[in-house]
Amino acid sequence: MKNWTTLAAPAIAACLLWAPAIAGSATTWRCGSTYSDRPCEGGKALALDDAREATLKRDADRTTREAQAAGDRMERERLRLEKAQANRPTLIDSRPAAPKPQSVTDGTGKKKKGKKEPDYFSAHDPVATAKKKAEKAAARRGGDKG
Repeated sequence: MKNWTTLAAPAIAACLLWAPAIAGSATTWRCGSTYSDRPCEGGKALALDDAREATLKRDADRTTREAQAAGDRMERERLRLEKAQANRPTLIDSRPAAPKPQSVTDGTGKKKKGKKEPDYFSAHDPVATAKKKAEKAAARRGGDKG
C-alpha cells in the first residue's frame, strides 16, 4: 500500500478546487428519486448542512485516523510474515504415487455384473419413491379396468 500522504495530497487538492463551487450551491433539489443542484419541475428544495457538533466531527476524524493506522499496521505485519515465509523451504513431495493393488484371479471366476455407479449424485427419499411407484401402479391398474 502506498504511503497515505501520497494518495491524500491529490484528493485534498481536488477538494480545494471544487470547494467554492460546492459552497455556492447551498441548496439541493430533490427531483423524484434523484438529487440535483439545479431546480427541476416538481422538485423540492432541501437545505443541507453538516449539523454535527465539533466534538462529533473530531471523534469521527479520530476514528478514521485510528482505522488508517490499524490498516498500515496490518499491512506491515502481512509484509513481515510474507518475507519470513519466503525464506522457508517449500516442501515438494516427489515420490511416485503408490501403485494400485491388482486383484489376483485365476481367470475361472466370472465377473459379477454390478450396477454401474452413476456419474452424478442424486439424493432422494426412498419412502417417497416407493409411494410414487405404488400410486403409479394403482393408476395403471385402475386405468386398465375402466
